[in-house]
Amino acid sequence: MYRKFLFALALTSLCLTAAFAAGNDGEKVTARSKRAAKKLSIRAVPWGPTQADVDAARQRAANSETVRRELNGTNYREVGFEYLYDGENETRSQSSKPPTRFRVVYFNYTTDMSLYAEGHFAGTEPITSYWVTGTAGVGVGVGEIEAAYRVVDQDAGVIARKKTGTLEYYEPMPPTTIVDGERLVNIGIKNPRTGENEIVGVSFKNNKIVKYEGNAPPASAATPEACGVASGGQGSTGDGVAGQATLTVNDTGGNPLWEMLVVRPSASSGRAFERSGLEVRDVKYKGKLVLKRGHAPILNVKYINSCGPYRDWQFAEGFFNAPAAGAQDIAPGIRILAAGQVATTVVESRNDTGNFQGVAIYTQDVGNGTEVVLVTEMNAGWYRYIMEWRFGTDGTIRPRYGFGSISDSCVCIQRTHHVYWRFDFDVVNASNKIYLMERGRRYQKLVETESDFFKKPQTSRSLMIQNATGEEAYQLVPGLNDGLVTNASGNLTDTFGAGDFWVMRFKGTPSTPTELDDSDGPEYPGAYLAPWINGEATVDQDLVVWYAAHQVRVDDASRPDAPQVIAGSHVVGPTLRPVRW
Repeated sequence: MYRKFLFALALTSLCLTAAFAAGNDGEKVTARSKRAAKKLSIRAVPWGPTQADVDAARQRAANSETVRRELNGTNYREVGFEYLYDGENETRSQSSKPPTRFRVVYFNYTTDMSLYAEGHFAGTEPITSYWVTGTAGVGVGVGEIEAAYRVVDQDAGVIARKKTGTLEYYEPMPPTTIVDGERLVNIGIKNPRTGENEIVGVSFKNNKIVKYEGNAPPASAATPEACGVASGGQGSTGDGVAGQATLTVNDTGGNPLWEMLVVRPSASSGRAFERSGLEVRDVKYKGKLVLKRGHAPILNVKYINSCGPYRDWQFAEGFFNAPAAGAQDIAPGIRILAAGQVATTVVESRNDTGNFQGVAIYTQDVGNGTEVVLVTEMNAGWYRYIMEWRFGTDGTIRPRYGFGSISDSCVCIQRTHHVYWRFDFDVVNASNKIYLMERGRRYQKLVETESDFFKKPQTSRSLMIQNATGEEAYQLVPGLNDGLVTNASGNLTDTFGAGDFWVMRFKGTPSTPTELDDSDGPEYPGAYLAPWINGEATVDQDLVVWYAAHQVRVDDASRPDAPQVIAGSHVVGPTLRPVRW
């Protein structure tokens, strides 16, 4: 019986991989019946803390006895807000529960230390606080940027330069630099008429700017040469802004096609001051669970010279265009567009301005089918990152990532962006098994222990994640633009990129997974997932798949292949296809 099943699985694999190789270009939707393009209905309900809850929590922390005592007489500022989840008594079969607790992060410029203040949204317990030493890894708060601009404005040299022409400020990379133990917030200063360009550090300890040798901090550049689109100067959201909603997509008969929890980037999970972009949880197709969680906790970039490498953050939402007329604003930053409307980002429009921050949701006919689209735009210094989730009526899921930037010097240099999706698969239930699929293999290989694999385009290598107690499965197929970290012989050549597939056991609790933060690794800001591959059994277990795409960029000219669709050579992402559903 087991051999018969493997043989059937092998035939399924051959059919799927052959179809992929023959006609799927990695961006076009596979053929669907005309009935699949029926009008869909979308309903969303707010979930979790409101913005009023967040604001009240921040104020309660700021006014608490412990915070006032610890920060009394010092120079400090709030730089971050985090959602904390109660992981006790959770089971995998339960839907995600809203966060019950919070953490406010203050940075003390006097001592170069961070104060973490924690409490309960319900206000049923006193605020507690503790100090964290060190300046590394402390992100920039949205209020810090505005304060830094004011310090730059007061500099005598900047005032003199303004008399000769207009100056523009921008957020550069890296966002901060440590000089003599002090964390400086970096600000770019550019004269658009002359091309004069400089990045300075702002010292809040001394309320002045610090100039760098060569007009830029180490691992950065500021020269008259610039690439990218003109900055819109509209700013970004901070960390921990409210905005989460449950989403249900029904067909015309009222039958549920897709159900999920949608979390905007600012409220997403992941390492503090990094996060994981547009996050989906408890994803069901036709009533059956597919993903417990899908997100991208690691995003980084490596240049061939001069600049970087950088670990980028995915909570600072930028502005893009999401039509407001006729749209429904369900929760902060969660907008459902009216029929026929689509959202456009800097990738398609080459315009860094917009009217909306958060997640836009709409339906779109693509090829012979219809997809429900979730899209957001995020800022990280001069980078502009576009993250999409596309859910087809046939059960196909297409996670997508697009790349752009505003005008600056480093983005003229060749580099490789790496994005690492984390797919917490629960195909029907939390007990799954995974097969390594390859064209030409008689029997597909059962992955019995935690393992990592490289892409292998010549055999259309993919993974099949299957329900351990049934036949339902999802196939994870690499996109044709997703790049390689190996040479023609299959040997690793890009150690910064690290790899392509990682199969591992789930660790932690549903609300607080432990295999999200690789920052302690020696390769940081490169990805370091190796310690999580430690030989544990993976047959009939609760499994997680990490998948990486690698995008080489020479310039930032966006080249969309279809109007109003984030597609083309600058977009990466795999395809998840249902099998025997």
